[in-house]
Amino acid sequence: MGGAGHPRALYERQRTGKVRLVECSLLETVIGFSSWTSPQWLADHEELTRQGSRHRQNAPYQRMQTKDGGAAGEAIWARFANALGRAEWCEDPRFSTNQQRMANLEVLEAAGVPCGPVYDYAQMFADPQVRHRGLVQYASDPELGEVPHIRTPIRIGEGVRVRAVAPRLGQHNAEIFGRLGLSEAEMEGLRATGIL
Repeated sequence: MGGAGHPRALYERQRTGKVRLVECSLLETVIGFSSWTSPQWLADHEELTRQGSRHRQNAPYQRMQTKDGGAAGEAIWARFANALGRAEWCEDPRFSTNQQRMANLEVLEAAGVPCGPVYDYAQMFADPQVRHRGLVQYASDPELGEVPHIRTPIRIGEGVRVRAVAPRLGQHNAEIFGRLGLSEAEMEGLRATGIL
């Protein structure tokens, strides 16, 4: 995507005439959407329990079984095979179960059909493309050392990157309240009463 795809790049082009390359890959965007779970894996390298279609923070937010069994699984496969005029695929031992169909991904890859594996977090962050794109960046912390972060999936040159860890509770109080006109004595009074 060229420089016309992001407001910052648009403003810069308008102001300076300079065009910037704006990149936003599907891979990086999908990993960016894992912003609740990826940082947990990056911190402790413990694989999270798979939740299927459930959401870790919202409920109910998942696929639900219906009285008639729902539409997923074998019923969709049978409709797919029939729609392509290949009803015999339903009886083919290579495709008779979902597990066997998944085992034959190489056939689809060789034919140029978009498909891919379902990674766990270790596999995802070890993927050569994820490493090449520099999606995981590190910011220094005096107590924690180098802390891994996922950078934004939108790249505008090398300017967008993780620069610092999240601030500690109250870390910027003096700076913020100072800008609001509070004196150090007034802030000390707020600290004494437990407000700060």
